[in-house]
Amino acid sequence: MNAGSPVGEPNSGPSRPWRYALIAQRVWDGISDAPRDRAAVVVDGDRIETVASVEDLTPELPKLDLGDCTLMPALIDAHVHYSAVMGPAFLAAGVTTVRDVGNDLEWILMQRALNAAEPTRGPAIVCCGYLHEGPEAFWRHMARPNADAQALRASIRHHVMRGVDQIKLYDSLSLDLLGAGIDEAHRLNKCALAHVGLPTAEEAARAGLDEIQHLSRCDVAWKSATQQERDALIDVLIECGVVLTPTLALWDRLGRILDRSLHYDQRREWVHPTHLDMWNGYLTRFGPPEERLSYQEPGPHQKRFLLRAHERGVVIGLGSDTPFPHLVPGFSLHDELAMYVDAGIRPVDALRSATSTNARVLGIESRVGRLTAGLTADLIAVRGNPLSRIDDVSQITHVIRMGCLLDRQEMLHAVQATFAEQPDDAITNDLLDYAHHRLKTQ
Repeated sequence: MNAGSPVGEPNSGPSRPWRYALIAQRVWDGISDAPRDRAAVVVDGDRIETVASVEDLTPELPKLDLGDCTLMPALIDAHVHYSAVMGPAFLAAGVTTVRDVGNDLEWILMQRALNAAEPTRGPAIVCCGYLHEGPEAFWRHMARPNADAQALRASIRHHVMRGVDQIKLYDSLSLDLLGAGIDEAHRLNKCALAHVGLPTAEEAARAGLDEIQHLSRCDVAWKSATQQERDALIDVLIECGVVLTPTLALWDRLGRILDRSLHYDQRREWVHPTHLDMWNGYLTRFGPPEERLSYQEPGPHQKRFLLRAHERGVVIGLGSDTPFPHLVPGFSLHDELAMYVDAGIRPVDALRSATSTNARVLGIESRVGRLTAGLTADLIAVRGNPLSRIDDVSQITHVIRMGCLLDRQEMLHAVQATFAEQPDDAITNDLLDYAHHRLKTQ
């Protein structure tokens, strides 16, 4: 795939950046409650120069009028296990930044560098390296065991020395080990996020955890509960400043893994055949119905808890947990947005979670997530107005990555060009091991 192209012709030679304007019926900055009517975003090279009135644009400036579209910041997926075969799919779905929350350390650092050098190869990557486990690790390729607190601290120091952005702690850690991991991450000025397993969410929050994934151990979110019971946990989350990234679509897909409608999702054309095979062999497909019902039944309770947490001011991130079953890279983030709105969250607030809020949670708010001068020119144009109808976010007409206008057909060809080869990365190998009963703890 080529490096993308600017809109119009560059106004100078190849050694200087191009400058152009994108005009849309609505321009949303990633923060405001409403979009700005009939406005323009001026792009200079790979940066946003300004958001301006159409009348203020000079005649000689190259322009692309997008018509009845909403121009907005590109999306950010805050929970991904990345495979290189996903890169163009994320971009086609308007997701230009992802946070990888568990992967082979050296491999994901290399992918981060490759995507930074060639932006149309895939999204920008914020990475955590390996999942930090307790004495035994469930996932063989994307996790590493730590026998004790000393080993855990040493592993975290190594990760930070190698250049990870944040630290991911995993569910076999006892409260003491979790606390040691949080302490070491904070000592090195890194955010600590976790899939909490053994401690409760309240205990993890009071230990200093910055972010909880999957609503893990937020026990009142998984069952019928009173407002008072929900608020008791939310009080602790607010007091401790804990972020929630719920991944509702993950639990929905695991509960509905046999749902035939998911097998006819046309977006599966973006999914590598090896990942489709893994989805078809995922073990919960073959277990008793009670196992699948255990994922289905909490759905309404999770949404009620999420809405209450949002209303009370808990910071809510947004992530997909791609590539677990039926989570199409990039496009599953649109599904997660729809589930937030189904929970009662306003579309504009859900979209904030996927843009400016996610940027803040990932520590990259000075680079992406908003349409403001000086930030990276990562933008999407969608037909309609997703701030009033969230489904419109799927109607993507243009993706701009670091100032380059991408071609959707080229992105599809780039994805499908990988289909002849077996991906060899941590998430693919781990999920294949799971599907084929090769994990020793199964």
